[in-house]
Amino acid sequence: MSKKFFAWLLVLSLLVVVLAGCGSSDNTSKDATSENAAPTSNEGEKTGPYKISVIVKATDSDYWQTLIAGAEAAEKDSNGKIVVTPDGPPSETDIDKQVSILENVISTKPDGIVIASTSSDATVPAVEKAVSQGIPVITIDNQLNTDKYTSFLATDHRKAAAAAAEAMVEDWKKMGVDPSGKKVIAISSVAGTKVNTERTEGFIEKIKELVPDIVVLETQYADNDISKALSIAENTIAANPDLIGIFADNNHMGVGVAKALEGTGKYKDIVCYAFDTNEDEITALKNGILRGLVVQNPFKMGYDGVMYAVDAVEGKEVPKNVIIDATIVTKENMEDPEIHKLLYPLE
Repeated sequence: MSKKFFAWLLVLSLLVVVLAGCGSSDNTSKDATSENAAPTSNEGEKTGPYKISVIVKATDSDYWQTLIAGAEAAEKDSNGKIVVTPDGPPSETDIDKQVSILENVISTKPDGIVIASTSSDATVPAVEKAVSQGIPVITIDNQLNTDKYTSFLATDHRKAAAAAAEAMVEDWKKMGVDPSGKKVIAISSVAGTKVNTERTEGFIEKIKELVPDIVVLETQYADNDISKALSIAENTIAANPDLIGIFADNNHMGVGVAKALEGTGKYKDIVCYAFDTNEDEITALKNGILRGLVVQNPFKMGYDGVMYAVDAVEGKEVPKNVIIDATIVTKENMEDPEIHKLLYPLE
């Protein structure tokens, strides 16, 4: 009995040692995880602020500077969550330069890209490359000839230009002018871009619909140059004494036409509506040189574009296409609070 007892006691002792060892191993593992191990993050998890590149059509334009201001406002409101880096070519005619900027941006692997493309085609390969690399691309203003983008924010340019034509016809009625047989012209910044084509065609289609007998002169292009727009407008006015309307399809064209109308004194007889805003256009509107402006909301486009890019990075659903309404601004309504905010979004 004694031998059996000691044998059982030996077995029991060995069992206790084994169990103690196992328990010690579990505790050591837990301590290493909860106290001694360094914190880790999930693979691919984003640390630090989202880097969003914003590329505009031209840095020489107040309009695109307002879009950048909207993007930077989104950065400010994020309290350090977003870092916005703006860039763009000097002029809207510098298409190759913008493509180069975009390609360089992609090589830096930003978290997202917001771009107002100068061309519907030239930037497509780079945009598709960015999307294939998992970089969300938010396009603004000019629709690209591809469906490989994250979201598109823009004015309905054709509809907005048609509204300018309607306003022009109403002005003629108030002036007691019969437009039948008279002449109008569209002066465009750049030939061949989708945005400018939609604007000029939208205006021409609507003015012909409203006044079937009106004479529409051949659209003239000024290479986004104010001095060229001025020269075109002056020459057109001199050669066509029955000219009663001019449509200018961006702010540089608007400024050039306004200078021509003021210089010739013909602003009392020729109604001009121009797209977009800058200080010179607003002054011309106040002084009655321009009859109206087709005002978009670039500040909102810049702000929303950045926020959509961040939403896409975070895996949230974003709308594929977003239309932001334009507003016809005249001397009569320009001091209305909502209109004033459109004209001076940074105040």
